Amino acid sequence: MYPIQMKKGAELVTEHLLQLLKDGSYAEGQRLPSVEALAKQYQVGRSTIREAQSALKAMGWLDIRHGGGTFARRPEHNPAEQLLSSLTDMDSLRSLIEARKLVEIGSAALAARRRTEQDLTRMSTCLKLMEKYLDDEERSQQEDLQFHVYLAEASHNPILVPMLALFHQECAKHIGSTRRMWLFGERASALQLWNEHQLIYEAISVQDEPLASQRMEEHLTKVEMVLNV
Repeated sequence: MYPIQMKKGAELVTEHLLQLLKDGSYAEGQRLPSVEALAKQYQVGRSTIREAQSALKAMGWLDIRHGGGTFARRPEHNPAEQLLSSLTDMDSLRSLIEARKLVEIGSAALAARRRTEQDLTRMSTCLKLMEKYLDDEERSQQEDLQFHVYLAEASHNPILVPMLALFHQECAKHIGSTRRMWLFGERASALQLWNEHQLIYEAISVQDEPLASQRMEEHLTKVEMVLNV
């Protein structure tokens, strides 16, 4: 068993799995345990495992085959891994958030155009959980991230999901717990975040691409101002 506190979540799972992949504990081409098995092993939720796997896929260390399992691989001069090694200062965080805004604004427009009823159901369920856990900083943060994951999946562009998982994970590393508290630690702030996500969802629901992009840009600009980057 590898017990990991939920507070550290996907970041520690990613780091631990990455180390196993690098030291050969999982040989190239070897199938990893199922998401359910890994969630039980690490004592975290399945969404945490999926987020970690998406980040490792973006770095080139995993091959995720829909309906066929997840397999270890060894990247060669992987651009995503090179990018991660350079993200070490505040200027990098600023550039990372700028890139994330551009990608998520476009992702919101694609989601508005391509979303299915299943996509809407998943986002709606996530919003209900966000509202339910407004007073729970950790759970509120997790549901916030999950909403963005579901939105990226609603774009039905397979490149966007691992890309955004990478962006979110690296932003979390730089932001730190103190500034995350500014976003999720106060009920008023958590309620405002929930409302902004609700507005994004409504624009996607009625398939208004310009409005979905506009509301995503407004949301991320406010987050950027709070983080003071």
